[in-house]
Amino acid sequence: MQLFDRLTVAALAIIAMCTVTFAHEALGHGSACLALGGHITLLTSSLFRCDLRSGWIEPAGPAVNLLVGLMAFGVRAMLPDVFPKTRLALIFVTAFSFFWEGGYLMRAMILRDGDLYFFAQFLFGNVVPWMQAVGVAIGLGIYLLGARLTTQGLLTMFATGEARAVARTAWIAATLAALVAALCYRGAPLWPDLRDAVLEIGLASIALLFIPRGKTRAPRMPAYVARSYAALLIAIVIFAGFAGILGRGVGGSL
Repeated sequence: MQLFDRLTVAALAIIAMCTVTFAHEALGHGSACLALGGHITLLTSSLFRCDLRSGWIEPAGPAVNLLVGLMAFGVRAMLPDVFPKTRLALIFVTAFSFFWEGGYLMRAMILRDGDLYFFAQFLFGNVVPWMQAVGVAIGLGIYLLGARLTTQGLLTMFATGEARAVARTAWIAATLAALVAALCYRGAPLWPDLRDAVLEIGLASIALLFIPRGKTRAPRMPAYVARSYAALLIAIVIFAGFAGILGRGVGGSL
């Protein structure tokens, strides 16, 4: 018997994707911009611009994302087994947060572009190769930690085969939802918004297609994630608001 409902898993993944994206773009970058006295000129599901130039705005998105991921991990660790859907949603929040920021840091340092590279320039001026290497190593560490936490979390709920199916279902749902939200963008050009949405969620979390790995095992008390119409309704409402506001974009430049 299958111990999880795919639609419910997809709904939980979409809720997690919206949460992580909002944390990075709006709560992170947006709050930093406003706190420093700036005004938001563009805020979408994957793009952000502020009329104030400050080196402290760039790292705010990644910092808030990692904080949200850590908080989700902490709450999930304390949550009783009788809340399988909430535990699964929190696993997805941690996964998307750590995969996004770990992958983003590696990409930024390799390509010498992006928020975290610009923040390094702000702190140190010239970013020399050894600093790039350290940044890549830290990003890889964050990414591998995300993979480990996700694997451990899923294997506390499901046997290996089912855990893999859950992870893949979550990746497909979250990636498609991020793509659809980006397609709602009413500014121009569309490509940068679409590209970043695919990179931040789809490509960054591609590890979900390959974990957990290892010998087949079963948890002591397998979780049963049944069809939840409440979860489906919440996901629809949250995604509609996410796509209609953040996906379409807000700010003075639109």
